[in-house]
Amino acid sequence: MNNKLVICGYGWLGRYLGKAMSATHTIIATTRSKEKALKISDKHIKGLVFNLGDDTITLCDEVSDATLVLNIPPGRRNTQLDDFTNSMLALIDNAVAANVARIIFISTTSVYGDARDDELNEHVSTQPETASAKAHVAIEQHLLDLKTNAKVDVKIVRLAGLTGPDRHPVNSLSGRSLNAGNKRINLVHIRDVVAALKTLILAASSKADSSNSETSKTDSTDLYHLCSLQHPKRGEYYTQAANKKGIPAPTFSESDLPPTGKVIDAKASWDLLGIVPDYANPDDMI
Repeated sequence: MNNKLVICGYGWLGRYLGKAMSATHTIIATTRSKEKALKISDKHIKGLVFNLGDDTITLCDEVSDATLVLNIPPGRRNTQLDDFTNSMLALIDNAVAANVARIIFISTTSVYGDARDDELNEHVSTQPETASAKAHVAIEQHLLDLKTNAKVDVKIVRLAGLTGPDRHPVNSLSGRSLNAGNKRINLVHIRDVVAALKTLILAASSKADSSNSETSKTDSTDLYHLCSLQHPKRGEYYTQAANKKGIPAPTFSESDLPPTGKVIDAKASWDLLGIVPDYANPDDMI
């Protein structure tokens, strides 16, 4: 596997990843407009115009023996996602035909649905409720089928709610009146996400390493959870976050009730990656 990294979907997460990998990799980054492609291009990054559903020939010319990070979200408000899903599957198949070395798919912990009240590790079955979550499950399964048939090395990374220096959910919740203050939160900081993705990108490809009997833990693992290790109630957490940021705090009902809601258990994934997350406590994300 060469040191080429193709980031398909160079949005907020992609920009952090590209910056982190630019010292070690040649980066191809896709964006939907020519203006943005020109803006992101420099000596380390080549911008490439690509909209999902476009002809994939130009993009697939870049993926041979490279790592492909698929980071194209369907959009939460879009409920008709057949075209999105089919275009993603076609892109994946074309990349495999072009001899991509590894595909890292950025997925979401929403594949478990929102009605559960238990601790969810990487082996728990999915229960998608939204159109977006169902699309992610379909794409995940397609990739795992390809991996099972020895077509490509695959890593699926399910992200909890993203935060970062310039992004936090409390900003959109500020001043609102909301229910379910006792619901647990599942967040992950962009710096921990980038650390995990960097580890997977730098790991020797299972495909390239198939002749070696000694493979790393990441070579034999297909699915990862990325989430903080603590899960406070959202009523308490977002009130504290707003106060710390100096913005109007949201108000929540049921905050005094016992904690409820799903907990994304990412301990095994962090251990496999050899990473102690810097933002294991969501308080540190504020």
